[in-house]
Amino acid sequence: MRKIRFIAPAVVAAIVAATAAVAPGYAPGSPVAHATKSIKFSGKYSGKASVVIKGSSLKINSVSGSGSGTDGLTKLSGSKGSGHTSGSCGFFSGPASLSGSGGSVTISVKSSSTGCGTGNLITVKGSASVTGGSGKLKGAKGALSFSGSYNKGNGAFSVTITGTV
Repeated sequence: MRKIRFIAPAVVAAIVAATAAVAPGYAPGSPVAHATKSIKFSGKYSGKASVVIKGSSLKINSVSGSGSGTDGLTKLSGSKGSGHTSGSCGFFSGPASLSGSGGSVTISVKSSSTGCGTGNLITVKGSASVTGGSGKLKGAKGALSFSGSYNKGNGAFSVTITGTV
């Protein structure tokens, strides 16, 4: 078994989705998010990811990052992602969350998300659904897309997330 650090597009998607979910529907001072209208979300995050590839199976052990996005979502985390490899690409999905001082959002990265490239630099892109939230973001829903890069050599990633929540 070889251990390879690989940015999971699912994590990136999760970050994007979480960020988008936070901004859309709550008024400052409100204890609960009200997803009554959609808002545009954008954010940028960077951090580290740990991915293990065994044969053609891909397992995302951890994703941890920080950055800034709409409505103060500053932390990205994820684990328990999975997928497979084919040629120079990895296809993945999994759960993730974005959090900040006002609450958090949960994200589900779609299995059509990819990380492709040769050598250490991998280009990631994909989509995710915002499936819920807590605190001011309770009940958040939405759709996000993400794109960025991942360095297999050191596990570092950088991603931009956009969408509507």
